Amino acid sequence: MQEQGKRGKLIVKDGWVLCPVCRKGKVLKVREDTEVKNLEVRCKLCGQKSIVNIESLSQSQSASA
Repeated sequence: MQEQGKRGKLIVKDGWVLCPVCRKGKVLKVREDTEVKNLEVRCKLCGQKSIVNIESLSQSQSASA
């Protein structure tokens, strides 16, 4: 059985998702309409693997308006 990891919000800077562990490495380039579920990414700086889920920014903004 797989252990559930820590959950938190991803930081997006200039269209890049930053590593959720070290917060320095760029792990994925995203657009506003990007949607991802259970994508494994690896940080080139710290070497940690993470599973990310990304919800479309345009969808979440229209849903809250």
